[in-house]
Amino acid sequence: MMVSQRKTPDGDNQKMNTLADRIKNRLADLGKTQADLAKYCKIKPPSVSKWLNGGTKTLQGQNLLRASEFLECDPDWLASGKGFWADTNGDMKPHEVATSPYTVKMLADDILGQYLINTSDIAANISYIEYTEDQYRRIFAARNPSSLRLTNIKVDNMSGTLEPGDLVFVDISINRYDGDGIYLFMVKNHLHLKRLQMAGSNLLVISDNRQYRSWEIAPKDKSNMVVVGKVLLGQSQIFQRF
Repeated sequence: MMVSQRKTPDGDNQKMNTLADRIKNRLADLGKTQADLAKYCKIKPPSVSKWLNGGTKTLQGQNLLRASEFLECDPDWLASGKGFWADTNGDMKPHEVATSPYTVKMLADDILGQYLINTSDIAANISYIEYTEDQYRRIFAARNPSSLRLTNIKVDNMSGTLEPGDLVFVDISINRYDGDGIYLFMVKNHLHLKRLQMAGSNLLVISDNRQYRSWEIAPKDKSNMVVVGKVLLGQSQIFQRF
């Protein structure tokens, strides 16, 4: 199996040694501010100042999850500099062309470009994964690789099932509700990754993280919902170090 990660410019790799460097880099790439970060993390601005001046060496717990969500990067990378992460340039380089017919590609504009997306629960960190035929069949059985896409969840609404930064594989051939499960779907220009469950004639939208309330989509509102695909499986991107 070969994984092609979305990359930072070569020169930036030398500037990611500290937590402060990584936060500053992501703020600059995304055009976001220190004040916005503090507000999103629900902490006081002086605490974020310590993150940026080197007074804080690492993050953990809710501060880490909220900061990585706001900065659209993997929590492990933000904390240690060694995890997967997303930058603003996801284009494949010439030497990154997939060659195996058993390749799962990133969910990108070839699929998402048809939708008007203002906000999203996902941010792809990996361009593609190549498998041998045996590897692919063991994981995906007879599914056609062209119907699969991969991406990463960037929010904590599915924590307990999928954590921020986790890799998810989506079957884009499923474009309607197809039984209870986790789906990628559009409602009001937001791209959701959440659990759908039928409740009478309504669709119940569930966040596995109990901190978030469930909500319903009534039959009269189903025309405003577009299913992009159904999540087949997830893969943790957080490495355990001993």
